[in-house]
Amino acid sequence: MMAFSKKMMGYAFLVASLALCAILAVIAAYLADRSPRTDDAFIQADIVNMAPEVSGRVIAINVRDNQFVHRGDTLFVIDPEPFRYAVEQAQADLDNLKAELPLQDLQIGSQKSTAEAQESSVEQMRAQLALAKSTEARLAPLARQGFVTAQELDQARSNVKTSSAALEQAIHSQVAALKSVRDDQPIRAQILGMTAKLQAAQRNLRLTDVKAPCDGQITGLNIAAGEYATEGKSLFTIIDTEHWWVVANFRETQVPDFHAGQPAIIHVLARPDVVVHGHVESLGGGVQPDVGSLSNGLPQVARSLNWVRIAQRYPVRISLDHPPAEFMRIGATVVATIQR
Repeated sequence: MMAFSKKMMGYAFLVASLALCAILAVIAAYLADRSPRTDDAFIQADIVNMAPEVSGRVIAINVRDNQFVHRGDTLFVIDPEPFRYAVEQAQADLDNLKAELPLQDLQIGSQKSTAEAQESSVEQMRAQLALAKSTEARLAPLARQGFVTAQELDQARSNVKTSSAALEQAIHSQVAALKSVRDDQPIRAQILGMTAKLQAAQRNLRLTDVKAPCDGQITGLNIAAGEYATEGKSLFTIIDTEHWWVVANFRETQVPDFHAGQPAIIHVLARPDVVVHGHVESLGGGVQPDVGSLSNGLPQVARSLNWVRIAQRYPVRISLDHPPAEFMRIGATVVATIQR
């Protein structure tokens, strides 16, 4: 009887244990569904490759590797001497053009006065021609009646021809005077072009003093003063510490339930007791599949099948709110939990 009772107690304990495991499994599944998490996540930040915008010899480097800098700090200086000479040359050329402008304006004024005088001469010649024609018209009937000699009529006709030729000459002179009037627009355009050249030279001179574009940490610095810096070629890198985020890879079955703005909790692997809060910033649009992709227009299909299909993972970008600076490093492993 006692053995039977012990056997029944054993069965009861087994059933209770199984029931408890089932309950715990349900609770774990519920919590996992309510707060999906992944340890396939890492910290990320923007990086700035510090490449100068002008070429020249580096004469001073004001930072060292792994140093923290602030926005606007001078990082290194390129020899400004040739750029200063370029500014002085552009300034001198601009001053010369501006000095020529008043002289050209005086010449243009004189040319306009000459053209106006020629216009007055044309009007005078037209009046003389009109008078000569009027005199000829008045004398012609008188000559037929014998009141005016033929010589006087010939003189009147000669005056008409002379006045007509003088008018034609005056018109040609007027046209030539008008064509000789110059415009100051070309020199003004040259002044604008030289002003732009001066501004470009001044900008290049300012760019010899290379400043930090953001708060950040210097990394990859292995040059010294005397190095020749080439425009567009990076000398070192700055990690932008103004904004940190986490790239967390979640299963494709979880991603559809996420949306921008959802709160997230981040645990840094180096210090699991430190909790960092953040929010979902964006969801990844796709990843490169390892099989089934196209190559030269033909699909690549695996020759063997895996009977266990592993869900694809998609990156979720989580922006960190007030992250502790001492634990922020690019690539650091974290555990990300999305709170739904």
